[in-house]
Amino acid sequence: MKKLIIQMISLLLGMLTPDMLKSVVDAILDIVEDKVADSSNTIDDALVLPLCGLIRETFNIPDNDVPE
Repeated sequence: MKKLIIQMISLLLGMLTPDMLKSVVDAILDIVEDKVADSSNTIDDALVLPLCGLIRETFNIPDNDVPE
């Protein structure tokens, strides 16, 4: 069963274009950033938000939902 799931995920990822993959990662990062920003815990703000920023910078995934 585990092998089947891995094969399905590999197949799905192989079907994604780079732009589609960037959109998926952007959506995931948006969800994580929103959850962290809404929490009262300041430790996750200090750890998770910079990590999300690093991922965005490294893979050139702009945060398009931030007002300029």
